[in-house]
Amino acid sequence: MKRIMLSAALALAVAMPAVAKEKPPVFVETASIPDKPVVAFNPAKAYALLRTEVATPLLLMKVPTAEDQVVYDKLRAAALDEARRKYAKKLASYKESLALATKTSGVRVPEKPVEPTEANFEFTPFGMMASVSVGPMYRFAKSKTSSTYLQELTPGTYRVYGTLAAVPGAAAAGSCYCMGSVAFDVKAGEITDLGVILAGDPVARVPGDSSAPVDLSGQKLFQAAPAAMVIDPRIASRTITPARYKPAGKLPNYFGVTITRMPEMPGVFRYERDKIVDLTAQ
Repeated sequence: MKRIMLSAALALAVAMPAVAKEKPPVFVETASIPDKPVVAFNPAKAYALLRTEVATPLLLMKVPTAEDQVVYDKLRAAALDEARRKYAKKLASYKESLALATKTSGVRVPEKPVEPTEANFEFTPFGMMASVSVGPMYRFAKSKTSSTYLQELTPGTYRVYGTLAAVPGAAAAGSCYCMGSVAFDVKAGEITDLGVILAGDPVARVPGDSSAPVDLSGQKLFQAAPAAMVIDPRIASRTITPARYKPAGKLPNYFGVTITRMPEMPGVFRYERDKIVDLTAQ
């Protein structure tokens, strides 16, 4: 069977006390296509193809559509309302304890609760509710020199968050492209080829650029496939479109992992120190 992940439900399990009794929305439905003789495609879903020299985890995050944003804003507003109701109860309890302490010695007064506001209220970011994990397991095909991943996912625009594995209930491992990344579109009924991740060589810090993080992996990302790395015959007859990458800017370090940035991509973006320069419109 396909490995199906309902990303919203995963993130909301700890972030949505206000709507715990309601069925959480699913911003992304995704599944790793297994290594089976026949591939069944869903015309309503999009597909992302990734090939790597070594088994590699890749985390993608969907960019919210206008409809997604409306749903997300309602979720956050409901959670904020719930937090405010809890705050009112905690504040009343605090005031009672404070009043009692003025009359009776030895009464422990709890710390005064902080009122939740739009500015200070913490809620799970949309990207964490709409994330897609590709690899390093559940390969569609493999050989001695490469791994192939075929991921079914909700059509839309996705940002490449990093080469990391984020498993529920465990610490994330890997690196995020927090200082510079790219995005791409996937369309219903189509396979979008993300290219190949090559092992590459270690990359040193750019001389004189104190803001540039070190690329610890040295991987060459989303390169054109070597001649020996052919498309799997089970999907070779389908229309496969190369991904059209565009700069995605900087991303928050949601998982507290190592911060790095994607190497410059000709025709897509380059860096001027820590500034990302968009080359797609030039």
